[in-house]
Amino acid sequence: LDGNQPERVCKPMADVIKGAGGDVLLDAPLAEIKTNADGSVEKLVLRSGEEVVADEYVLAVPVDVMKRLVPEAWSTMPYFKQLDELEGIPVMNLQLWFDKKFTSSLDGLAFSRSPLLSVYADMSESCAEYASAETMLELVFAPVTPETGADRNWLAASDDEVVEATLSELRQLFPDDMRGATLRKSAVVRVPRSVYAAVPGRNKYRPSQKTPVPNL
Repeated sequence: LDGNQPERVCKPMADVIKGAGGDVLLDAPLAEIKTNADGSVEKLVLRSGEEVVADEYVLAVPVDVMKRLVPEAWSTMPYFKQLDELEGIPVMNLQLWFDKKFTSSLDGLAFSRSPLLSVYADMSESCAEYASAETMLELVFAPVTPETGADRNWLAASDDEVVEATLSELRQLFPDDMRGATLRKSAVVRVPRSVYAAVPGRNKYRPSQKTPVPNL
């Protein structure tokens, strides 16, 4: 991906849909899925009260959102009941801008051996939009709460504490790159509910794309 998702992923998809005669609604949150007597989707009701009727429906939302949207008519189906076994966990995303180029950086996403940092990427190497002579790291800070395996509630910590903990980990992971490096600026984004907890045995509850609902 050579740029930000809204411009490089979402906009091209929207252009194709519109070019084929379709429409893309923004700022139109879904309030309810209405069903027919046979359990199929009758229509979608938006929070504005507007109704959307289609031949086929695709539900592409995080697991915790999906749980809230499941209609009563589907709640006892094993396919949807298994969602009870999945729970979204909080994570934090960080962006760190440095005043030098890291020589160990890879062109792509890398997994970390740090107990605090899940994955990371040097965007100045892996993304054309951020190409630069200075490193900009994007990192996923997880786990962030004791319930998900962290040693403290990092979600409630200040941005400065989170950034300093991250820098401390980076000094251990990349001692040569971090030697003499100065952090120019940073950003911390908290996501209270992200991907589902990847604990042993959970993947079997992940729903397949084929559902028991005829038009879903």
